[in-house]
Amino acid sequence: MRPGHKRLSKRHEEILAAIIRRYVERRVPVGSKSVSRSLGELLSPATVRNCMVDLEAAGLLEQPHVSAGRIPTDRAYRLYVDRWMGSGRLKPSTQRYIADSLRPHCSALETLMATASQVLAEVSRNVGVVLGSPLDEKILEHVKFIKLPDCRVLAVIVSKPDRVENKVIRVEGEFSQEDLDRGANYLNEKFQGWSLRAVRLEVFQRLEGMKALTDEVISNLAKLFTWGGLAEDEPAQLFVEGAAKMLGRPDFNDLRRARALLAAFEEKAKLARILDACLQTPSAGVRVLIGRENPAREMRQCAVVAAPYRYRNRVVGALGVVGPTRMEYGRAVSTVEYVANFCSRLLSAN
Repeated sequence: MRPGHKRLSKRHEEILAAIIRRYVERRVPVGSKSVSRSLGELLSPATVRNCMVDLEAAGLLEQPHVSAGRIPTDRAYRLYVDRWMGSGRLKPSTQRYIADSLRPHCSALETLMATASQVLAEVSRNVGVVLGSPLDEKILEHVKFIKLPDCRVLAVIVSKPDRVENKVIRVEGEFSQEDLDRGANYLNEKFQGWSLRAVRLEVFQRLEGMKALTDEVISNLAKLFTWGGLAEDEPAQLFVEGAAKMLGRPDFNDLRRARALLAAFEEKAKLARILDACLQTPSAGVRVLIGRENPAREMRQCAVVAAPYRYRNRVVGALGVVGPTRMEYGRAVSTVEYVANFCSRLLSAN
């Protein structure tokens, strides 16, 4: 049990788990009679009621109205996820649906990410979110520079896993197409398999290491990286699906909270930061953030279930679901884990 939780008796654990399951299913405060029935009436309503008082005192239940039953707190959901949820498994029919939906898009990463967000939303019945890696983390496969009018250069960057980026770089001064070809050939020969961030750092280190700027190729590449911001400060793509449907659920009847949450979805940066945490700690597997564990204030009525996905052994993005704290956590975790693993297999097979 996490620090701050006093060890519960087996009876208290059974009652709390029963309350969470019933509240997730019905979204009405749970009374002692209802819990007694769900436990096969092995415990009387009076005994259940006394245990519920103890659980409320421990900060695991709260009573929204004087005469109502109890509902779980964020701490109760955390205890449920950590101790009692178990490892669920999606039905074979659901696994086939996910596979059939994603497999046709294995060669087009952007379409795969967009489809994965839709599948996550449909299967989990929450909001599906998918975050790619920023341009500077892409693995360079091939690059080509094309001279354009008005001091512009088109950079066509082919990166793994199978992504083509087109970026227009506005430059100071003129480059001939021959200069651009030499720069592209140099990158393709020396840096295939490197991340664009590492390429950029290496180019500048080589430039700084020269006492005289005699290497025109390196000098021109440094200018392209500097003027175009190539491989620097490029935001990762974020796909969000199902937000409007989730906001229509009774959990978000409070209009003020619903508007704040919708703003967070539209801004996307807050969601991206949460998913980005999965990229920083990829070994953690599926992560679950509940209520106030979310760094964004607007999302503290929500739970986030997220996991990284990989190209071979390299983490290239994260995906997950966002829903109310009254979430079917077992289904959400199983869905996220399965979709992340399936996307990883598709990408790594290319």
